[in-house]
Amino acid sequence: MADASKVSNQTRIAHAKELLGGGYKHSVVRKGESVADITEFVEAMTSEWLPSKYSKRSRSLANAIVRESDKHGFDPIFILAVIQNESRFNPEMRGTHTEIGLMQIKPTTAKWIGKKMHVKYKGEKSLFDPVQNVRLGISFMALLRDQFDSHSPLYISAYNMGARRVREIVADDGMPKEYVQAVMKRYVAIYAAFAHGNTHDIDALSEKAAENVLAVTRAIASND
Repeated sequence: MADASKVSNQTRIAHAKELLGGGYKHSVVRKGESVADITEFVEAMTSEWLPSKYSKRSRSLANAIVRESDKHGFDPIFILAVIQNESRFNPEMRGTHTEIGLMQIKPTTAKWIGKKMHVKYKGEKSLFDPVQNVRLGISFMALLRDQFDSHSPLYISAYNMGARRVREIVADDGMPKEYVQAVMKRYVAIYAAFAHGNTHDIDALSEKAAENVLAVTRAIASND
């Protein structure tokens, strides 16, 4: 994929360590350290998971995921996990609270992100465009990451339930877990697919990864 964007391996690994904390050392994710360029794998995933009517967009989507992840300091595999969890890569997905597209962005949120992060937003219809949607979604995740000082359980949860609700839970000495575990289960499973060359059944791999993820989420929760 000669024309694809490149992801900094250093950036990817740094974010993986942020996500997994003490669980990184013995995780399947660490096996990805030796990969010089994970971009081809990202394109393979977008090509496989996007509906067939969007097949011609898989390369541009992969490029956007890699480019925006690198720009904001994310592991692109983490972004794949978020998309898989939010919409199962269905660009036409609508949520129950006006969320739209791959990363389930609300039009009101998209408008705010566009102004805050200087990302073009051309109205509600543009959220059905895969590339536009991930640009806004990754920018939103970056904003939340800054708000929560790179504390991954908090900014991941905030993407799902909102920053205010996360702060309320933390103020009551709680720690949001359900959404974090769902995303991290997929994250570990996608790396397992990468390591074993099995990209066809992430759900099955997710179940196999469940015990690993449980240990990982305990580790990242203890990093507070």
